[in-house]
Amino acid sequence: MDVSGIDQLAEPAESEVLAHLRATCPVSRTPSGAWFLARNADVLAATKDVHTFRASFREPGVVVPDEEQLINEIPEPRHGEVRKVINSAIAAHKITRVEGFCRELSNELLNDLLSRDGAIDLVHDYVMPIPNNVIAELLGAKREDFNKWATWSDEVVQGTWPTQNRNERGEGLAGAHPEFTAYVDELIRERKVTPKDDFITRLINTEIDGRRLTDIETRTQLVFLFISGNETTRHLISNLLWTIVNNPDIERALRDNPDLINNAIEESLRHDPPVKVLMRNCEQETTVHGESMCPRDKVAFGILSANRDEELYENPHEFRLDRPNPRNHLGFGGGPHVCPGAALARLEARVAVEEFLRRVEHCEVFEPGVYDEVPVFWARGPAHLKVRLTPHKV
Repeated sequence: MDVSGIDQLAEPAESEVLAHLRATCPVSRTPSGAWFLARNADVLAATKDVHTFRASFREPGVVVPDEEQLINEIPEPRHGEVRKVINSAIAAHKITRVEGFCRELSNELLNDLLSRDGAIDLVHDYVMPIPNNVIAELLGAKREDFNKWATWSDEVVQGTWPTQNRNERGEGLAGAHPEFTAYVDELIRERKVTPKDDFITRLINTEIDGRRLTDIETRTQLVFLFISGNETTRHLISNLLWTIVNNPDIERALRDNPDLINNAIEESLRHDPPVKVLMRNCEQETTVHGESMCPRDKVAFGILSANRDEELYENPHEFRLDRPNPRNHLGFGGGPHVCPGAALARLEARVAVEEFLRRVEHCEVFEPGVYDEVPVFWARGPAHLKVRLTPHKV
């Protein structure tokens, strides 16, 4: 079955098409030729089969040198070894330490926003600086450079490098995005000259399979962390704030019972996953629902579709704060390659919403109910959220 426009559909048309696929055609072909998995059970099983399905947004035939493969592209068993080092940057005790920094930052941003009389863009003015600053704090980059990270991150994900490994400027990450890579290369050089007690130094000095990462490998993984620590967390927080300010009943429930914020985060990850489709390469012959997939076939895991599966969720299109087993979703993927930054993203979202509700008495939305989605086919998040804020009276 060929479903035209599946990669670019928006609500409610998107929901209707995905529901039809789940019911009648759980494995289909997109216009690009990729297989699309629509049901939760199939997507979950596929995320666990990392030897058959290998992460890649690259177009068929695009070959990326080993040193320039992002962590999600590296095959096992090396993937697991590199992931151990990356996990050291966001271990539980480090995440706990960063909460105070995140709360202080949220209040600094709100101090400025609440002093303004006119319209503000919550996505740009409040949400974007939070993940940029937090990941920079964890990795050891300069906090004052968050605007650079936001710009570079958008340039990467909205450009052709993720799919073609090149753009009009050049080939490979360094050729396509020279400013970004030059900045990261300088961070690596500085740590080699003057080591610090931070993640970059550990990444440089840790041996994996008897050897250390090369400078290019180190750069590649750092760029991945800066982008992933920014892009997906931004959409998580933006989606949640969009839901809160556009739904008075939800806002009131969270104000009356802040403990429900954690439920709201999980429901947002289910209802509006920051990554609505994961792309994989088929590495070996396999069959799903009678459809034969061959090596080099592209396979799209429909995360948004899986998270709205009627077989698993009652009234799946409703945003509910009382869902049983609220973490039972694929908002961070699944299987052994589940997002390593899940705990950090949850913390940032919780703190951002807690401080927003504590400091803001009323939020006037300029275009109620309008969801201006970002122009990235795999992502789900509002590009803008124009509001006027009224502070709580002290």
